[in-house]
Amino acid sequence: MIEIFYTFPNTHAVIAGEQALLSAKIAVKVRPVPNAIRAGCGLCLAVSPENVDKAEQTLAEKNIEFSEAYQVENNTFTLIKKK
Repeated sequence: MIEIFYTFPNTHAVIAGEQALLSAKIAVKVRPVPNAIRAGCGLCLAVSPENVDKAEQTLAEKNIEFSEAYQVENNTFTLIKKK
């Protein structure tokens, strides 16, 4: 299963991001930042690859900036975007 993890600079941004995505009817999960990723506040948001464009558009519209985006597959983390 492939997921996209978004890291944020602080917990407030994670919570605001989760609320924005849920309001836009985008499936999202709050997860602890995996040990393989050293970033942000210790929490990240996970979305499925098919929701990436809508998720990023929603975050941008709400002025919620993520720090990095990683593709996660088979416990391998690949940086795909950095703000």
